[in-house]
Amino acid sequence: MGAAGPAVTWLMGRSADKFMKQTGRFAAASQETLDKILAMSRGTEYGRRCGLDGAAPRKVFETLPTTTYSDYAPYIERMAAGEQNVLCTDPIIFFSTTSGTTGPPKMIPVTKPIMRLTLIEKFVSAGLAYRAGALKPMHGPMMTIMTEHLSGLTAGGVPKGAATTGGFKNMGPVGDMILSSPAEVMRVHDQKASRYLHLLFGLRHEHLWTILAFFPATILFCMRDLQAQSEQLLRDLADGTINPDLELPTEIRTSLAQRLRPDRARARALTNLLESDRFDVPHIWPDMGCILTATGGGFRFYADQLRPFLGDVPIFSPIYSASESSVGYGYSLENPYYLLLPESSYLELLPEEQIDDPEARPIPAWQAKPGSSYEVIVTTMSGFLRYRLHDIVRVVDFLHQTPIVEFVERQGQLIDVVGEKTAEHHIAEAIAAACYRVKARLLDYFVSPDTEQTPASYLLAIESWQSGSKNSQLIRELLGAVEASLRQVAPDYDEERELGTLGPMALAVLKPGAFERLREKRIEAGGAANQIKTPHVIPDPGFLRKQFKHEILSHFHIKDR
Repeated sequence: MGAAGPAVTWLMGRSADKFMKQTGRFAAASQETLDKILAMSRGTEYGRRCGLDGAAPRKVFETLPTTTYSDYAPYIERMAAGEQNVLCTDPIIFFSTTSGTTGPPKMIPVTKPIMRLTLIEKFVSAGLAYRAGALKPMHGPMMTIMTEHLSGLTAGGVPKGAATTGGFKNMGPVGDMILSSPAEVMRVHDQKASRYLHLLFGLRHEHLWTILAFFPATILFCMRDLQAQSEQLLRDLADGTINPDLELPTEIRTSLAQRLRPDRARARALTNLLESDRFDVPHIWPDMGCILTATGGGFRFYADQLRPFLGDVPIFSPIYSASESSVGYGYSLENPYYLLLPESSYLELLPEEQIDDPEARPIPAWQAKPGSSYEVIVTTMSGFLRYRLHDIVRVVDFLHQTPIVEFVERQGQLIDVVGEKTAEHHIAEAIAAACYRVKARLLDYFVSPDTEQTPASYLLAIESWQSGSKNSQLIRELLGAVEASLRQVAPDYDEERELGTLGPMALAVLKPGAFERLREKRIEAGGAANQIKTPHVIPDPGFLRKQFKHEILSHFHIKDR
C-alpha cells in the first residue's frame, strides 16, 4: 500500500477527533444544520408550499407534521424528469434507489454536497472504530463485499442505483488504493461469482486490514464459501487463474485475469493452515482488527453465526444509516451503540407511544430521555422535512450533549392477528433464547401469521440443516422452545395463547439454500445485492406459499393441551 495506509490512518483519526469534539455542542450543531436546510428550502417549490419562505422559517418548521415517502413521490417523479428547485436547490447527480425490503421501492435524490458528506462519514466511522481499538493501523487493503448496482438513467438523464454504489464510486482513486478487489469485481452481479472473486483477491493479501459489508449475512455467505471452496480458491491463487466454472462476462474475466499472478508461496502457507484446521479469519489474515458490519436489532442473528469463522476477531458496527440519511456512528466495541450525527441531517425523535398519533410532533434529539424508545425523524439536505424513517431506537445514554442510541427494529414489522402486536425484537429474542436452549444453529428464518387455521397461529419457517430422525427431534424441541420463549418475552402473545384466540405455533423446514435462492430472485428482479435483507417478521399470511411453495421439506406442529 506504500504511504497510503499511514495517510488513511491519520485522516481517519483526525476526522474522528473532529467529530468527538462536537459531542459537547450537539444541540448547537444540530440547529446550525436545520438553519442551513431551511435556508435552502426557501428557494424550492416544496419549501414555499410549506411556508418556509417567510420571515420565521424555524417557527413554521416546528408546526409541520411528520411525513412519509408518499408525500414526496410526485415531486421526485418531476425531479427525475429533469425539473429543478422542486425539493432542493442543488442539482441532482444521482438517485439512490431502495430495494423495498420493508416497503415499496423509493428513489432518494442525491446532490454533490450530500455525496461529499457520505465520503467524510466513511473516514469518521472508520476513525471511531480505530479509536475504540477495533481497527489496527492500516498496513493493508480492506475487503469490501459489495456489488455495483446501477439501474440506468431517469427520464431527465440522471443516473440511479443503490446508495452504496454512488458512495463507493465517489471514492475514485482512493478506492483503488485501499480496496483488495478491483472495481470490475463490484460489477459482477452473480453473487456466488462475486463472493468467490472477493475471496480470491482478498487471499492474496496477508495483511488484509478489515472485511466490510453492509449486512452481516453477506459476510456469513462469504465465510461459508471460503470453507466450501477452499481447495479451488488455493489452486487459483497458486496458478494465477480464475475458476472456469464461474459465470463471468468475457470482458470482466479477461480484465481480472490480467491482474492475477501466480502466488505459490502464499498458496502453500494457506494450504498448511487448511490442512492443520486453522483456515479461519485470524490465521489467514493475522493483522485484521475487526469485521465491519451492522450488528444491532435483527442483524445480531447473523453476527452470532459468524463467530465460529472469526475466532477472537471482533465485529464492529461502524455506522447506522438509511438511504435517506446517515443517523449515527458506532463507537462501542462491546455493544452496537451509535452516537447521533448533528450534520448529515437534522434529527428529531418521536416518542414510541405517540407513533400512531397524527397530531404528535417530534422532539429535538438532544431532549430525549435515556431508557425511552423513539422513532427517528430526519430533515435532510435533499429536501425531506420531518421525514419518518420508521426505525425505532432506544436512547441508552448521552456522551456530553450527544444521544447514544441502540437500533431496536423497523416500525410496522410486527404480527397483529388479534391485537397482540408481536414485534420483531420479540421474535429475535425468542429465537436466540430457543437456539441457545436446545443448541440449534439456524441458517435463517422468518415468522408470519397462518390465518388459514382456526384459530390462527404463528408459522416459523427455517432453513434446514442435515436430515434424519435425530434432527427431527431437535426441530420439535426447537419449535417448543421458541413458543415457550415467545410467551415469556411477549406478554400479549402469551395472553392470547392462554385464551385460545391464537393457536400453537407451527414450523416449516425449507430446503438448504432456500433463503439465498429467494435473495437471488430478488436481485434478478432488479434489487440491489447490497441492500437485500431477510425480514424476520413478515405480516403477510401468504408469504410462505407465494415465495417458498416449492422449497418446503416438512411441517411440524405443537400439540396444544
